[in-house]
Amino acid sequence: MEITVSYRGKEKKLNIDKDKITAGDILKALDLSSDYAFVAVNGEVVSEDYIIKETDKIKVVNAISGG
Repeated sequence: MEITVSYRGKEKKLNIDKDKITAGDILKALDLSSDYAFVAVNGEVVSEDYIIKETDKIKVVNAISGG
């Protein structure tokens, strides 16, 4: 399945060879860890096991920590 993901202000097309894609699959395809990034679907942060639908608007955001 091919999906479009917004990451760092750019649209990226990902082709993941699975019928059901999870938010965790998207992070893996971008070579990111859930410790440092998260997936927002339709404006809401989702867990790694959330199953992506073709109509979902997906944004990947890097987590920022400060001190």
